[in-house]
Amino acid sequence: MRTERRPTSLPPSREPPEQVIVRLRRSGRRLVWPAIFFVMICFGTGYGWNRFVAPWLWLNTALPIAAGGLTVLLSLLPLIFWLNRVTIITSRRLIVTQGFLVRERTEFLLARASDAALRRRPMQLLTGSGDVIVHAGAEGTMILRDVPRARLVHRAITDLIERGSKPS
Repeated sequence: MRTERRPTSLPPSREPPEQVIVRLRRSGRRLVWPAIFFVMICFGTGYGWNRFVAPWLWLNTALPIAAGGLTVLLSLLPLIFWLNRVTIITSRRLIVTQGFLVRERTEFLLARASDAALRRRPMQLLTGSGDVIVHAGAEGTMILRDVPRARLVHRAITDLIERGSKPS
C-alpha cells in the first residue's frame, strides 16, 4: 500500500507579499491646546495650593481634585483620542483603525483607486500637513485627514496607484 505525500508548504506565489510602507497618525498640532491646558492647570494648582484660610479652608482639598478632573478632561482625553487613530499605508491598500473600546477598521484597495488629491488649508500649509483624498470612482472616496508630511504621503499614494494600475 502506497501513501501519497502532501506538500508541506504552499507553492510560491507570483505576487510579491504586501509590505507596510508607513504607519502614521494625525498631525501633532492637535495636541498643542491640551499641552497648554496641562501647563496652565499645573501652574494654577501650584499657585493656589494652601492659600485659602478659615471659611474657605475646604478649597485647599477641592483644588487638587478639580485640577485632576480638568487634567483628565482637557489633556489626557485628547491625547488618548489622538493615539487611537492610526493610518497604515501598505503596497496594496490603505487601512484606518480607530476606536477606544470598539475598534473600527476601514480598508481601501489601491488597485481600485483612480487618483489622489492633496488639499491644504492655511494652518496646514504652515505645519506641512494636509488632507489626502483618494478617489475610486463609484467605489467611494477615502479622506486621510490632517496627515503630517502631506506632500510625501500624497506622492507615495500616487506612485502606489500608478504601480497598481499598470498591466502585468
